[in-house]
Amino acid sequence: MSLAEPLYLVFLAVAVLGVRFAGNRVPRALVLVPLSLVFYATWNPLALLPLLVTAAVDFNVSRALGRTERPALRHALVATSVVVDLGLLSAFKYSGLLARAAAPLLGRAADAAWPPFTLVLAAGISFYTFQSLGCVLDVYRRDEEPPARFLDYLAFVSFFPTLLAGPITRAGTFFPQAVRPLAPLTDADGSRALFRIGLGLAKKVLIADVLAVNLVDRVFEVPGLFTSAEAGLAVYGYAIQIWADFSGYSDIALGSALLLGFRLKENFDSPYRAADLAEFWRRWHISLSTWLRDYLFFSLPGNRRGGAAPYANLVITFVLGGLWHGTTWAFAGWGLIHGAGLAVQRLFESRRPRGPLPRSPWRRALGILVTFHVVSFAWILFRCESGAAALSFLRVLFAGTWGIGNVPYAAVAALLLGLAAHFVPPTWHPAAESRFAGLPSAAQAGLVLAVLAAIRLSAGASVAPFVYFRF
Repeated sequence: MSLAEPLYLVFLAVAVLGVRFAGNRVPRALVLVPLSLVFYATWNPLALLPLLVTAAVDFNVSRALGRTERPALRHALVATSVVVDLGLLSAFKYSGLLARAAAPLLGRAADAAWPPFTLVLAAGISFYTFQSLGCVLDVYRRDEEPPARFLDYLAFVSFFPTLLAGPITRAGTFFPQAVRPLAPLTDADGSRALFRIGLGLAKKVLIADVLAVNLVDRVFEVPGLFTSAEAGLAVYGYAIQIWADFSGYSDIALGSALLLGFRLKENFDSPYRAADLAEFWRRWHISLSTWLRDYLFFSLPGNRRGGAAPYANLVITFVLGGLWHGTTWAFAGWGLIHGAGLAVQRLFESRRPRGPLPRSPWRRALGILVTFHVVSFAWILFRCESGAAALSFLRVLFAGTWGIGNVPYAAVAALLLGLAAHFVPPTWHPAAESRFAGLPSAAQAGLVLAVLAAIRLSAGASVAPFVYFRF
């Protein structure tokens, strides 16, 4: 079940009614856990196995960490979670790569039927693994108390609005709200939640899917049939598509969580308004970038000693972040571009003893333009997913051929709409939210249903899955 399907809104309505009807008479987790497990089972019931193992191991490790002060035992406990969590992640996400790597050693390199097995699709495993492991690390560092009950912990790991593609929620955000008495759903919060869900669906349908179907997929799949200008528009189109698709999912997830009584942190903040790469990562996929910073970058040795170590650690962090998305040289190259760019930016800023220079409007505009093009260029590797495909695309991109006759007007309109959405005045979003909240309930529901009708008309028999479901 995808968050963009009309069936999801029916499921969400049932979930909200169940949570609100139960109120404070029963623990909220007692309602959320069965709903979340059913939701996840609609993808594949076998995918519940690694989720349940991850939750059980990390809950017991967290509890054990809270009962011991012995350094050696604490190290062994946290190592257990790391090995189990990353082992399951590698097995279910990278089994094909591992099998291909083992084929020559087993004398099966020429066997087209190898590997003889395919592990079950475990959608969202990257997200709930990082979420659960982050809780263990917080308890290990004594930043959080161990979870009190397994049911609450399972609700945290399996929370269905964020289960498939985040945002990666911290224990310190989820647990205090989970154990707090459920407050009544106010008209303001209900309207805000519906607005976010409708906004997310509109981003998905009116921008992301239009660009994917009419421009991006066509050009990236067979670049040789298109001109350099069309390839360039496809690069811009993919930059806007992946933002609209992923931030649209986050909007739906945040709105759904609010209806269930949880206020989660924002995951996107107009990322293409960033004037440098550091600012971009403060605005893009905020839950992942902060996770990598807090649990990976700060854990690498040498950050406090100065020298070359902090710069190397930036590159290592982002290369590993690229490989988190996929185990190909293209994803590693995408991470390398960002890591090297951040290292260079940090080096230049360190040479200014008084800190970075204040940006005039034209300097900021130039910074936004350059940053957008660096990020968009890196997206080529992300979209192509293999070095060979990226090279084929780049040959077309730099061939110097012109003409955009194969680009539909709908794709150009969606591209411009996505870009314009980044530069609207900051007051527009809350103003639109307030106007939506001022509408009668029937009108609010009608607008959301209109978006759902657009999904059905544009998608035909099925709805395109969100891009980040693959990661």
